[in-house]
Amino acid sequence: MTDATLLRAIQHNNWANQQLLDFCANLTDEQRDWTSAGTYGSIHACLQHILGAESGYLFSLTGGELPPGGRLPETLVPIDQLGALAHSNAERIERVLAAEIEPERKITRPSGAIVPATVIVAQFIHHGSDHRAHIGSILGAHGVEGPNLDVWAFGRAIGVSTAAVR
Repeated sequence: MTDATLLRAIQHNNWANQQLLDFCANLTDEQRDWTSAGTYGSIHACLQHILGAESGYLFSLTGGELPPGGRLPETLVPIDQLGALAHSNAERIERVLAAEIEPERKITRPSGAIVPATVIVAQFIHHGSDHRAHIGSILGAHGVEGPNLDVWAFGRAIGVSTAAVR
């Protein structure tokens, strides 16, 4: 499943997760409890949802490998624990993409749905982007400008672009 373009998209996802976690680690507990209509719960709950879902997608892609420390509990965990999970998820998804696996291999999800590995990887990317936007909406609704997580900022951060488009 090795593909430089797909790998770069995953790297953007991983970078954006880390940027947002770093930003949110500097918010107060009260601010991390903010929410707004049309979003997935509080900022903290949304961060945990993003990373927990990624662990679930990785569980499917790896044939049942749990992240270090196992599954997340239903209750909110500290932001630093989410940071460790984000780091683990980033390493694990890059290992999966580097492996010689069949991209159209059918995988049975815990829900019983049967999907190819490519669809799970696409969901991995889409899901994170969608919910990071929710957190951006929550911050904006409370008058706080969040970090710039777009691909242009990522390109600048890793030294492959000088684009200043926003």
